[in-house]
Amino acid sequence: MRLQDGRRERDAFISYSQKQDNELAKALQDGLKRLALPRWRTARMSVFRDVTSLPANSDLWALLQGELARSRYLILLASPEAAASPWVAREVEHWLRERSTEHLLIAVARGEIRWDEEAGDFDWEHTTALPRQLAGHFPAEPLWVDLRQITDDTHRSLRYTAFRGAVATLAAPLHGRPKEELDSDDVRQVRFTRRLGQGAIALLTALLVTASVLGLYARQQRDEAVEQAHMSASQALAVRSEQLLATSPNQAAQYALYADETRSTPESRRALAQAVAAAPYAKRRLRADSDSVSDMEGASSLAETNVLLSADGTTAAYSSVFDRAKGVRLYDVRSARQVRVLRTAGEPKGLSRDGRVLATEVHLNRIQLWDTRTGKLLSTMATGYTKDLPHIVWGLPTFALSPDGRWVAASHFTPQGEAFVVVWRASDGRVLTRLRVSSTRLGLGFSGDGSRMALVDSGRREVREFLTDSARWEAARALPGMTGDTSDDWKYDEVLLFDGARKALARTSERAEVWDLEQRRRIAERTLGSYRDMAVADGEGNFVVGGEDGAVRLYDAALRPGTALGRFVRPASALALSADGAQVAVASYGGEFNLFSTGARRGQQVSLGDREFAFGDLTPDGRMAVRRTEGHTEFWDPRTGRRLGGIPYANLSVNLDDTAYALSGDKRYVGMQSRERSEFEDTERFDIWDLRTGERTDCGMDVDGYGAVFFLPGDRYVVGVWNGVQLLDTRACTRSTVMPVQDGSLALALSGDRRTLVVVDQASNRVDTWRWDGDDAFEHTARTALPLEADPWGVVVDHEGNQAAFSDKESHVYVVRLDSGRQVRATGYLPGDTDDVAFSRDGSLLFQGFMTESNRGVRVLDASSGDQLDVWTTDPPAASVKPKEGMQVVPGPANDILTLGPDHKIVRRTVGVGAWRDLLCGLVSQPLPARERDRYLEGLDVKAPCG
Repeated sequence: MRLQDGRRERDAFISYSQKQDNELAKALQDGLKRLALPRWRTARMSVFRDVTSLPANSDLWALLQGELARSRYLILLASPEAAASPWVAREVEHWLRERSTEHLLIAVARGEIRWDEEAGDFDWEHTTALPRQLAGHFPAEPLWVDLRQITDDTHRSLRYTAFRGAVATLAAPLHGRPKEELDSDDVRQVRFTRRLGQGAIALLTALLVTASVLGLYARQQRDEAVEQAHMSASQALAVRSEQLLATSPNQAAQYALYADETRSTPESRRALAQAVAAAPYAKRRLRADSDSVSDMEGASSLAETNVLLSADGTTAAYSSVFDRAKGVRLYDVRSARQVRVLRTAGEPKGLSRDGRVLATEVHLNRIQLWDTRTGKLLSTMATGYTKDLPHIVWGLPTFALSPDGRWVAASHFTPQGEAFVVVWRASDGRVLTRLRVSSTRLGLGFSGDGSRMALVDSGRREVREFLTDSARWEAARALPGMTGDTSDDWKYDEVLLFDGARKALARTSERAEVWDLEQRRRIAERTLGSYRDMAVADGEGNFVVGGEDGAVRLYDAALRPGTALGRFVRPASALALSADGAQVAVASYGGEFNLFSTGARRGQQVSLGDREFAFGDLTPDGRMAVRRTEGHTEFWDPRTGRRLGGIPYANLSVNLDDTAYALSGDKRYVGMQSRERSEFEDTERFDIWDLRTGERTDCGMDVDGYGAVFFLPGDRYVVGVWNGVQLLDTRACTRSTVMPVQDGSLALALSGDRRTLVVVDQASNRVDTWRWDGDDAFEHTARTALPLEADPWGVVVDHEGNQAAFSDKESHVYVVRLDSGRQVRATGYLPGDTDDVAFSRDGSLLFQGFMTESNRGVRVLDASSGDQLDVWTTDPPAASVKPKEGMQVVPGPANDILTLGPDHKIVRRTVGVGAWRDLLCGLVSQPLPARERDRYLEGLDVKAPCG
């Protein structure tokens, strides 16, 4: 069938994640074309898949829209990656807007789909394979094809019953024929083709033998040429990424992603590391900028997008006129994932400290409180003037929600233009007070405990407090010198309260003043130039400013300019900070929504109560932070921030280096090896302590020797250096020797999966590898030697036990493949001492702590080549670095490492090639422009890295 523009109508459009499902989508496309068709005939069915069907064109989305318009059916190849893909989301959203779900077919590649009969929608808490754009669009549970069991590429063929049945199910509505009829026709065609082919086999065999010899040589030459082309293209893209780092970090990230997708090389990994470092504050882009805002802008106003952030930095709320799903979207900030959509016509106005209560403003001049965990409406409050209002007095210019969610305050206008402030009790919506105020700038804010509310009335140049429990206003106090200028649009003319409502920021569109409300004096002022919006961190007093140029910048409490967090396509329309200033949420007038972390390089401080930890307090496996005080030792889990327990013992007469700890897999027991000093001799002792009771178990002993100790899988055995490498059976409290002492002292390291033990003899530089049999013994599997000039100081093993790294006293790092003995020495000498090294989870990268006379930091190394990819220096500034306090680096959970430096802060950092790719894809998920792709990748089959 031909369309009006002369193009042929397509039967189907396949929407999928190019990053993960390219091969499956291709097999599905081929299967739909060939099902029930003689093998010598040309396929009549037209199925669109963008990798094969698109011409080179810079306007990719326009082409995709055209292909969607000419397709009869949309086939969604569902998976978690597809659900997270911005391109899949746009394709599905466009289809739902222009067509119907009756012509939308679902095939599941991976993930889960669950239907909630009571809600009449998908169960979005358990459904991981579908994009949220499908929410609320199906009147009943749709039929879907399950491809999750077809994981083998060889089974993605019509010759296999399961795949043919799945293809037939999808093809039935396309052909308008029953599935069984299509399936039977295909089987008959296969049998006929097989008989026809058998007659030609004999003739072809002779020709094949001759051709295969020539083809093998040609294929080898071709493969080498293709590999070289991929290598060259990857290196060129990596160079281009480095060139763009200073001027355009987002573009640098884009080229780095394509470099690594084309061929993963040390150069591409360096480009990724540097791209992450070049945009150190970006956390995640949650919503993209709208294609066009011109239709949404009026002559005197811009389209609104709003965003809030809870004081504890855990929850974000977002709404925008550009959002197809009307309502307020709620996000978990830590995972940067959407958790719920509240179906309300209101705009978000306030969040409680813990993010559990959301306040929204709805037409006309009403306030609704919502439970963000359940999505239920808690209560509704009204100003008393909710109808027959002129447009000029719509809305609540000033709003405040107490941190505990118990009190609500807002200002509003009457039809006569008078201004009032109202305070409600949230539990029952009762009005506690109604106070007339000037119609100029107001500031409302609650103390941390919600016991008082401050009101700043800049028109009257005064501040007064309202006591919530007694519902009583204190006498007003003058604020001499505060400007009450109202010449600006009210959007840019407001007062922001912070520091528990003890300070205020009064701002216009170009000027800002900071006031101490208790001392009633101006403490800072600054002309900021033209900007759109401004927000303040309640606890820290830091400010974030969104400029007319789209830049988002930080200022300190004295309004001194600081870091530029990032840049938007359009100016920021709303900004929000957590109370500690660590998390920043920004939305633009184009609907774009980004999260930022003010801690550089994705570092997130791990809070372990109010405890401080010093260098060496992290165990080598990263599973514990140990804090010793007089007669007591505490154990904390730095991965969860929880206290594991404590024991009534701490020998402060010995250095921490003379003490070793091991945590059992179930986190119930701690093995501790410590040195006891007396007037006559030193003795070493090993004991196991029960963290639940804080008591020493019966299995303890004096030992001869010192070194690291580890619990093995199952927690029955502990391995340590006691007169050689020995195995301790904790049930019988007996020991057996794994490896005796030979030439000198031994050092141990255990892989992350606790199955590979590496022993280095520090006198002979000999390295032995042992594998745990899973039962009760180690098996010796390999032996190699480090160079004679190496002076090994420490040893670590990657998670899977494939390679070990050795740092030496000259700051070099040696990486050894444990199966082959292949060795690489890291380049880039650093003066001074080096400390721990740690592998990324995938084993591709190494992170080495170092210290110089003036600084501390982490060196990023390529494990396969030894190349230095980047150097991360750490806060605080060099002047505050204390002597002999180095930088500890240990493995963290998942794709993280943990660092502990001279600032006594444990910081969790996301590392690894895969993790960096995910991070950068969250910022620049769009593909390269067609012109640039042709320039670097013409003739090469390279997928878009972010799918």
